[in-house]
Amino acid sequence: MLVTGALGAVGRSAIFAARARGAHIWAGVRKKQVEEARKLGVDGVVALDDPKDVAKLPTLDAVADTVGGEAVAAVLGKVKHGGTVGSVVGEPKGAKEKGLVVRSFMAHPDAHRLSQLAESAAKGDLVIPISRTFKLDDAREAQKVAEQSGVVKVLLVN
Repeated sequence: MLVTGALGAVGRSAIFAARARGAHIWAGVRKKQVEEARKLGVDGVVALDDPKDVAKLPTLDAVADTVGGEAVAAVLGKVKHGGTVGSVVGEPKGAKEKGLVVRSFMAHPDAHRLSQLAESAAKGDLVIPISRTFKLDDAREAQKVAEQSGVVKVLLVN
């Protein structure tokens, strides 16, 4: 399977969940992020903004889409007929027309799963890098920093 936006928090979480289920995983990122994505320990990395790189992808059983738009559109032709596209950003244009099963995911409260993820993070099995930490009173500045980069994660503490 391919995870788009693999370096983001949702992408990293998707990789963690897929790995726990024994999936072979490709990380989909921007060309400038390829080297960083190799550190994720996935089976392969593809630059979604490089058509030549996308062309080298094998046939995929599934895509976990965390970014939508051109990134997922670039790989739909690589998903086998009847394959699955799971998306947190809505149904990708053209997916059903290509014979793909589309599943949209939304966050929902699940205390048990959150506890499992917290335990995995505490053990270092699930890693979401934090670039900067801010006091809660500095939330406005934290938001500005977070908006300046699609991969930077900030943490608010009290």
